[in-house]
Amino acid sequence: MLNQSIFFAIHPDAPKNMRVFGDKVYDPTKKKSNTRGSTTNSVGFESRDNQPTPGLQIPELISSYKGGIDTILFAFPNAPHFETNETAEAYKSLIKALRIGTNFIVVHYEADREVIENWFTTLGHRISSINWVPLPSYVDFTDWAEDAYVALKDAYDETYYLMEPWEFPRSGDQIIADTVDEYTFLNSRQAPLIFQGGNCLVADDFWILGKDYYQDTINMINDNTLPLRPSQGQTIEDLVRKSFSDFVDQRRPMFVAGTKKEITLPAYVGTKESGEFILDIVGAGTGPYQPIFHIDMFISLIGKNKDGLFEMMVGSPKLGNKLLGLPDRAHNLQEAYDEIARSFKKQGIKVYRNPLVHFPEFTGREISINYLRELAISNPTDRDILSVVKDFNNLGARDNDVALVRNWHHITSNNCLVENSEVYGKHVYLPTFGHGEYLSLSALDDQMKKLWEKYGFNVHQLGDFNSFAKRQGVVHCISKYIKRTD
Repeated sequence: MLNQSIFFAIHPDAPKNMRVFGDKVYDPTKKKSNTRGSTTNSVGFESRDNQPTPGLQIPELISSYKGGIDTILFAFPNAPHFETNETAEAYKSLIKALRIGTNFIVVHYEADREVIENWFTTLGHRISSINWVPLPSYVDFTDWAEDAYVALKDAYDETYYLMEPWEFPRSGDQIIADTVDEYTFLNSRQAPLIFQGGNCLVADDFWILGKDYYQDTINMINDNTLPLRPSQGQTIEDLVRKSFSDFVDQRRPMFVAGTKKEITLPAYVGTKESGEFILDIVGAGTGPYQPIFHIDMFISLIGKNKDGLFEMMVGSPKLGNKLLGLPDRAHNLQEAYDEIARSFKKQGIKVYRNPLVHFPEFTGREISINYLRELAISNPTDRDILSVVKDFNNLGARDNDVALVRNWHHITSNNCLVENSEVYGKHVYLPTFGHGEYLSLSALDDQMKKLWEKYGFNVHQLGDFNSFAKRQGVVHCISKYIKRTD
């Protein structure tokens, strides 16, 4: 897990509300001694059974693609601040693109309501379509509305829920579901499992969980952090899969998406180019078994084709680099994306590949090699800082040398909103990135528009989402499907 204090020591101007920070990754150094198992290389589909369900009678996740968007949730932590920058314009472009008649749940500070209300009404939406959820001004929360829960319904009685994981340590987002419960038709419940909404995608007759949290759940059962205990003769994996069926989705089998072996990528890499030392921040968005820590950043669901095969897109840095004329690099983790794509193909799913870019950007900061060595001395167990110091040692760097800091973040159009509806047709809401100093990224915008049109979708190109991408999230991350309608 990335050490945040070291990260900000190296890159102090980085956004403080990056999506990856607060992300729960199991720390094996804190593992208790009375464990009952180890890691798993399991990926793919679960086995099924029909045991009684605790809490909900028939939990069923809200689809990530199927049907028109009836109700969607946003969280706006500081709307007046957004009003003067590109973040507000990106929000407005999405609000404008969504169909008039869409219903909204808006989490906000009470003092910001007038500003937010103006966003919606000036773009044609009715005030009556907004369900307001105020939070106290002293509660710090983020705009990553997708992550702190999953949305589902009880198919037994058509009641709707936000299901929270056992823990969610990012900011005050962990109280959003309870507050939404208080002000809306939604109910809040909690499951003894580890997941985040952005690491779940919901298809037609299956749903996908990123392997990072599947593995975290296993590890936390092993060290008694979660209140789940296998029955006699039951494996940990069977217990985890049954629990996800009981609490999250009983009707769809669960597909676990990730690499079989843990990804070994240091957060920082030291290189030398044109006589300059460079410290590359390459691993801030990588998960233990996923090339990006949430699958909604590199997988898009399309739907079933005329032959009944389910179709999806999986991002490819190789295609992105070719499109933009960038060199392929080891930390692009192309092999991990390819392995995950193959795992879906083996299950009979039609997988298309699309360009995705791991984008480099110099921060304007220089850092002394001596400072890095001091960080390594004060953090002797942090493998990331030890690794980059070793890189510079091997390159012959001296204490008085400096390295230019270069950050890498993901430019991904996979993180979009999809509607595949018999009533409303096929629509996709795509972020765009080719603006201002990033004009070269317009080639990615154009290519993704062509791809979705090829698959029969009406493409709604949204505004400039670079400010979100730099924080390791895009359109899907800032919104939550609550209800769909055919």
